[in-house]
Amino acid sequence: MNNLIEALNAGKRRGYEERREIDGASFLFQYAIKKQNNLYYTYFFSIDESQMEVIEDDENEEILTFPSLDEALSHLISRGAIVEKLSAIKNTLPF
Repeated sequence: MNNLIEALNAGKRRGYEERREIDGASFLFQYAIKKQNNLYYTYFFSIDESQMEVIEDDENEEILTFPSLDEALSHLISRGAIVEKLSAIKNTLPF
């Protein structure tokens, strides 16, 4: 957890993506967090992979702001994130 806090305080983003099967369908999930101007921004995205071609119609994407790291992490956890998986982001995310 200290590494995550140090990275966020240094202005770095942390996140990950994974695929999970839900009711026989494969879903892509993306989670991310960053700190900017003493606020924590979270990013969450999910989509049924069979609907990737019509992404605007079937996506679930949100960017939210929180005053504390605990609140931001609690939100990501509530969306299915595993905090220990948050690491340097290889893909480009919208924040």
